[in-house]
Amino acid sequence: MNKKYFPQILAVVLGVCSFSVMAISPGNKLLTAKLNADLVAPLPLQKNQQATYLTLGDNNQIHWRAASGESLAQLDQAAELLDWRYPVTVQTQGKSIPGLIAATVFLPEQQPGLVALNPATGELSELLRVPTPAFKIENICLSRAAGDNLSLYLLDERGTAEHWLVIDANGKPDAKLLRRVPIAPNSKACAVDDAQDLLFIAEEGVGIWAQGASEESSPGRIAVDMQQPFGKLPGSVESLVVMPQGLVAAIAEEKQLAVYSVQQGKFTQQQQIDLPQTDEPEVVKAAYVAEQKSLALIVNDEKTGNHLLQLPWNPTAQQSPAHPIVTVTADVQTESMLRFGDAADDPAIWVNKKRPQKSLILGTNKQQGLFVYDLQGREVQHFNTGKLNNVDVRYGVRLGKKVVDLAVATNRDDNSLSIYTIDPRSGKLAFSGSVATDMKEIYGFCMYQAPASAAQPEGALYAIPNDKSGEFQQIQLSAAVSAADKNVVQWQGQVKRRFSVESQPEGCVADDKNQRLFVGEEDVALWTIGAEPASGTRLEKVLGAGEILVADIEGVGVYQGKNQSFLVISSQGNNSFVILDAVAPYALRGILRIALDATKNIDGVSETDGLEVSSIDFGAAFPEGMLVVQDGHKVMPEAPQNFKYVSWEKIRRALNLPTE
Repeated sequence: MNKKYFPQILAVVLGVCSFSVMAISPGNKLLTAKLNADLVAPLPLQKNQQATYLTLGDNNQIHWRAASGESLAQLDQAAELLDWRYPVTVQTQGKSIPGLIAATVFLPEQQPGLVALNPATGELSELLRVPTPAFKIENICLSRAAGDNLSLYLLDERGTAEHWLVIDANGKPDAKLLRRVPIAPNSKACAVDDAQDLLFIAEEGVGIWAQGASEESSPGRIAVDMQQPFGKLPGSVESLVVMPQGLVAAIAEEKQLAVYSVQQGKFTQQQQIDLPQTDEPEVVKAAYVAEQKSLALIVNDEKTGNHLLQLPWNPTAQQSPAHPIVTVTADVQTESMLRFGDAADDPAIWVNKKRPQKSLILGTNKQQGLFVYDLQGREVQHFNTGKLNNVDVRYGVRLGKKVVDLAVATNRDDNSLSIYTIDPRSGKLAFSGSVATDMKEIYGFCMYQAPASAAQPEGALYAIPNDKSGEFQQIQLSAAVSAADKNVVQWQGQVKRRFSVESQPEGCVADDKNQRLFVGEEDVALWTIGAEPASGTRLEKVLGAGEILVADIEGVGVYQGKNQSFLVISSQGNNSFVILDAVAPYALRGILRIALDATKNIDGVSETDGLEVSSIDFGAAFPEGMLVVQDGHKVMPEAPQNFKYVSWEKIRRALNLPTE
């Protein structure tokens, strides 16, 4: 045993189904608690100033017990496996009831579900059952890693896990499949660190892995610790339990516990604790006691019973973030793309100026073309016109005797600009032609419409594509209508200015009213420059990549209010959106995240590439305008990517932004 911690750690075995508790301070009495059960979990709840426990397997019942062994509540239901969260507020019969929620697997059906404990009334009841999976459940773990939703992981040792929503943010119990997650094969156990959004998986014979726990997390894992000689683990891990800023692993055959510090994605083994009184300690459960700055650990061994250890643990006090992230939910989502993979990319909003409720959302599919949706998210048109990346819209463009609106998109098939006319009355789009560029890898894009002048009453129209090399080109668009056929348009583009950033850009938006461009350099910063071609090539930094704006810096849009305007920027690195004033000194107004709404069956938003925002009154759902974002990872159910619409009124209230 690690001698440094020997005075603070003690296990006394009294029988197959009992354990003893020894207080740390000298002179305290030895308290024997006979909790006859196959599985015992300490809880952060006291009854009559006694510690309490949840037990499984005693006469085929689930019990809530005091340390004296007294049954405080029971549920006549056989079960195996256990994880819990406290406190969780549940809506039942129109009332909000705070309590403890435990996940288990009911027997003999082997059906996962939830049990609710109301400490105030002492009631223990079955709350919810989750559909039985097609595989044998190897283990379970609860998660609250994203907002207030409670979810449940079911492990399949063949290398996948089902991730279920079980209680939504409103406290409603409801089982909905969020996603299927690739995990390590031969996985024996799991545990979730909610605060750090980490799902820990123990792979038999290999080691411990960590991956994102929230439903919006990307696939992929990193090693916490491996078995020797590749790491410090002396054997195979059978069980895991999370504590604040820490992790404990049970190593059965070696009769040891490995204790880790977990800080900002770094995992450090602090100690290994020998358990010589045990045979093969296969299950470890824990509760952190903040008042005592200690961890109550119970280790279960089929042959020698349950062992209670008290481990001193003093996590670092966490400072409140300087810029907290607030959450909202989406109001509408579009139909999904036809195929999985990186497809949906950038939206634009076309405003029907006479009937704003009939406005449209244009979205690029970089594997297929351009898709058009109504304000209810239904597809109304699509064009198989190539690998389109970014799209933008402008209004009132004269083509001969007609005035039309235009959508223009970058086409990565041939590094061109694809142009679509929009009928201002009906909203019908038509492909109108292309303009070639000399770019090698055309990428992001925006448009700028200059103020009207005597020479150009509609204002000069500019397409501003960028290249992965960092180059931006400002191209003036013009069109010639065929005298023989008024429907034939010849588009031309003339480069009026070139400027560059030093690395890969993408996001771009023009503030026509103030004649400024805002451009994103993905790993570096958001920059601004005058929008007129004569404004030069010198860029001014708006906000650098860092803790607020986390790379990649992707989509950017301008909310053009009557009295005040705001920049909205996709902070892809932490799945958030940064809101700034749209004029210098570009003050930070807040950081936003779009979370899951189980009631509307709309998942949250992650890995956003492109976005657009408008202040137009689009009707009842969007009276102050809307934000439209690409969602890089759709769940509940899992499906190809799509776009989400969020009411600006909801954003304004969440961030306490000024009204018009």
